[in-house]
Amino acid sequence: MSRIRAPLVDTTTLIVTSTVVQTAVISITLIVFVLQFRSQERAIKEASYQGLIGRYNDLVMSLADKPDLALALFVAAGMPGEAYKDATREDAQLFSHLLLAYGIIEEAYLMYAKKWIGEDDWMQWSAFLERLSRHPLFPVVHTMSSGTFDSRFEDYVSTKILSKNRTASETDRSSTTEL
Repeated sequence: MSRIRAPLVDTTTLIVTSTVVQTAVISITLIVFVLQFRSQERAIKEASYQGLIGRYNDLVMSLADKPDLALALFVAAGMPGEAYKDATREDAQLFSHLLLAYGIIEEAYLMYAKKWIGEDDWMQWSAFLERLSRHPLFPVVHTMSSGTFDSRFEDYVSTKILSKNRTASETDRSSTTEL
Protein backbone atom coordinates (compact mmCIF):
# COMPACT_ATOMS: atom_id res chain seq x y z
CA MET A 1 0.00 0.00 0.00
CA SER A 2 1.75 2.84 -1.17
CA ARG A 3 0.32 6.15 -0.43
CA ILE A 4 0.61 8.96 -2.82
CA ARG A 5 1.89 11.98 -1.10
CA ALA A 6 0.46 15.33 -1.89
CA PRO A 7 3.09 17.78 -3.13
CA LEU A 8 4.20 20.32 -0.54
CA VAL A 9 3.45 23.16 -2.95
CA ASP A 10 1.25 22.82 -5.93
CA THR A 11 2.27 24.01 -9.39
CA THR A 12 -0.11 26.96 -9.47
CA THR A 13 1.35 28.39 -6.29
CA LEU A 14 4.87 28.11 -7.73
CA ILE A 15 3.85 29.85 -10.97
CA VAL A 16 2.09 32.69 -9.13
CA THR A 17 4.98 33.14 -6.71
CA SER A 18 7.59 33.21 -9.47
CA THR A 19 5.49 35.69 -11.47
CA VAL A 20 5.18 38.01 -8.48
CA VAL A 21 8.92 37.78 -7.79
CA GLN A 22 9.77 38.45 -11.45
CA THR A 23 7.41 41.44 -11.53
CA ALA A 24 8.98 42.84 -8.37
CA VAL A 25 12.51 42.39 -9.72
CA ILE A 26 11.61 44.02 -13.04
CA SER A 27 9.88 46.90 -11.25
CA ILE A 28 12.86 47.49 -8.98
CA THR A 29 15.19 47.35 -12.00
CA LEU A 30 13.09 49.92 -13.84
CA ILE A 31 13.07 52.21 -10.81
CA VAL A 32 16.85 51.96 -10.55
CA PHE A 33 17.22 52.77 -14.27
CA VAL A 34 14.91 55.77 -13.97
CA LEU A 35 16.88 57.09 -10.99
CA GLN A 36 20.18 56.54 -12.82
CA PHE A 37 18.90 58.37 -15.90
CA ARG A 38 17.76 61.31 -13.78
CA SER A 39 21.10 61.40 -12.03
CA GLN A 40 22.92 61.34 -15.36
CA GLU A 41 20.67 64.08 -16.71
CA ARG A 42 21.45 66.27 -13.69
CA ALA A 43 25.16 65.58 -14.13
CA ILE A 44 24.98 66.52 -17.82
CA LYS A 45 23.11 69.73 -17.01
CA GLU A 46 25.59 70.61 -14.27
CA ALA A 47 28.56 69.91 -16.55
CA SER A 48 26.99 72.02 -19.29
CA TYR A 49 26.43 74.89 -16.88
CA GLN A 50 29.99 74.59 -15.55
CA GLY A 51 31.21 74.78 -19.15
CA LEU A 52 29.19 77.94 -19.61
CA ILE A 53 30.63 79.44 -16.43
CA GLY A 54 34.11 78.51 -17.66
CA ARG A 55 33.55 80.35 -20.95
CA TYR A 56 32.24 83.37 -19.02
CA ASN A 57 35.37 83.36 -16.86
CA ASP A 58 37.50 83.12 -20.02
CA LEU A 59 35.68 86.16 -21.43
CA VAL A 60 36.30 88.20 -18.29
CA MET A 61 39.95 87.09 -18.24
CA SER A 62 40.35 88.22 -21.85
CA LEU A 63 38.95 91.61 -20.80
CA ALA A 64 41.48 91.77 -18.00
CA ASP A 65 44.23 91.05 -20.53
CA LYS A 66 42.94 93.78 -22.87
CA PRO A 67 42.22 96.79 -20.66
CA ASP A 68 41.39 99.09 -23.59
CA LEU A 69 38.64 96.73 -24.71
CA ALA A 70 37.40 96.32 -21.14
CA LEU A 71 37.40 100.08 -20.65
CA ALA A 72 35.44 100.63 -23.85
CA LEU A 73 32.90 97.96 -22.91
CA PHE A 74 32.42 99.15 -19.34
CA VAL A 75 32.10 102.81 -20.28
CA ALA A 76 29.75 101.91 -23.14
CA ALA A 77 27.73 99.77 -20.76
CA GLY A 78 27.20 102.80 -18.58
CA MET A 79 29.42 102.35 -15.57
CA PRO A 80 27.69 104.21 -12.78
CA GLY A 81 29.16 107.50 -11.72
CA GLU A 82 30.80 110.31 -13.59
CA ALA A 83 34.23 109.34 -12.28
CA TYR A 84 34.37 106.42 -14.68
CA LYS A 85 34.45 108.68 -17.71
CA ASP A 86 38.07 109.17 -16.64
CA ALA A 87 38.67 105.48 -15.87
CA THR A 88 42.15 104.25 -16.60
CA ARG A 89 43.41 101.00 -18.09
CA GLU A 90 44.32 99.89 -14.58
CA ASP A 91 40.75 100.59 -13.42
CA ALA A 92 39.45 98.41 -16.25
CA GLN A 93 41.87 95.62 -15.35
CA LEU A 94 40.94 95.83 -11.68
CA PHE A 95 37.25 95.87 -12.54
CA SER A 96 37.67 92.76 -14.74
CA HIS A 97 39.59 90.90 -12.05
CA LEU A 98 37.07 91.87 -9.38
CA LEU A 99 34.24 90.72 -11.66
CA LEU A 100 36.04 87.43 -12.25
CA ALA A 101 36.58 86.92 -8.51
CA TYR A 102 32.93 87.85 -7.88
CA GLY A 103 31.82 85.14 -10.33
CA ILE A 104 34.10 82.49 -8.85
CA ILE A 105 32.92 83.26 -5.33
CA GLU A 106 29.33 83.07 -6.56
CA GLU A 107 30.09 79.53 -7.77
CA ALA A 108 31.39 78.67 -4.29
CA TYR A 109 28.23 80.19 -2.78
CA LEU A 110 26.02 78.05 -5.02
CA MET A 111 28.00 74.95 -4.04
CA TYR A 112 27.48 75.90 -0.40
CA ALA A 113 23.75 76.46 -1.00
CA LYS A 114 23.54 72.96 -2.55
CA LYS A 115 25.47 71.59 0.45
CA TRP A 116 28.31 70.45 -1.79
CA ILE A 117 30.80 72.25 0.43
CA GLY A 118 30.66 72.67 4.18
CA GLU A 119 30.26 75.69 6.42
CA ASP A 120 34.00 75.95 7.14
CA ASP A 121 34.88 76.01 3.44
CA TRP A 122 32.21 78.62 2.73
CA MET A 123 33.44 80.82 5.59
CA GLN A 124 36.88 80.91 3.93
CA TRP A 125 35.32 82.01 0.65
CA SER A 126 33.20 84.55 2.50
CA ALA A 127 36.29 85.96 4.23
CA PHE A 128 37.95 86.31 0.82
CA LEU A 129 34.84 88.05 -0.50
CA GLU A 130 34.85 90.39 2.48
CA ARG A 131 38.46 91.39 1.81
CA LEU A 132 37.76 91.99 -1.87
CA SER A 133 34.70 94.06 -1.00
CA ARG A 134 36.91 96.65 0.67
CA HIS A 135 38.28 97.72 -2.71
CA PRO A 136 36.67 100.98 -3.90
CA LEU A 137 35.63 99.40 -7.22
CA PHE A 138 33.87 96.44 -5.58
CA PRO A 139 30.55 98.27 -4.99
CA VAL A 140 30.63 99.30 -8.65
CA VAL A 141 31.14 95.67 -9.71
CA HIS A 142 28.28 94.60 -7.44
CA THR A 143 25.94 97.33 -8.69
CA MET A 144 26.81 97.02 -12.36
CA SER A 145 26.47 93.24 -12.40
CA SER A 146 23.20 93.29 -10.45
CA GLY A 147 20.70 90.86 -11.93
CA THR A 148 23.34 88.80 -13.75
CA PHE A 149 24.30 86.61 -10.79
CA ASP A 150 22.24 84.41 -8.50
CA SER A 151 19.84 86.68 -6.58
CA ARG A 152 20.54 84.89 -3.28
CA PHE A 153 24.25 85.56 -3.72
CA GLU A 154 23.64 89.20 -4.63
CA ASP A 155 21.45 89.58 -1.52
CA TYR A 156 24.18 87.96 0.58
CA VAL A 157 26.74 90.43 -0.75
CA SER A 158 24.41 93.39 -0.21
CA THR A 159 23.32 92.47 3.31
CA LYS A 160 26.28 90.64 4.82
CA ILE A 161 29.26 92.17 3.05
CA LEU A 162 28.51 95.68 1.84
CA SER A 163 26.34 96.61 4.82
CA LYS A 164 29.14 95.37 7.11
CA ASN A 165 31.60 97.60 5.22
CA ARG A 166 29.28 100.61 5.57
CA THR A 167 28.91 99.98 9.30
CA ALA A 168 32.68 99.65 9.70
CA SER A 169 33.36 102.86 7.76
CA GLU A 170 30.73 104.74 9.78
CA THR A 171 32.39 103.52 12.98
CA ASP A 172 35.77 104.64 11.66
CA ARG A 173 34.40 108.10 10.80
CA SER A 174 32.75 108.54 14.20
CA SER A 175 35.90 107.50 16.04
CA THR A 176 38.01 109.99 14.07
CA THR A 177 35.58 112.83 14.71
CA GLU A 178 35.72 112.14 18.43
CA LEU A 179 39.49 112.69 18.44
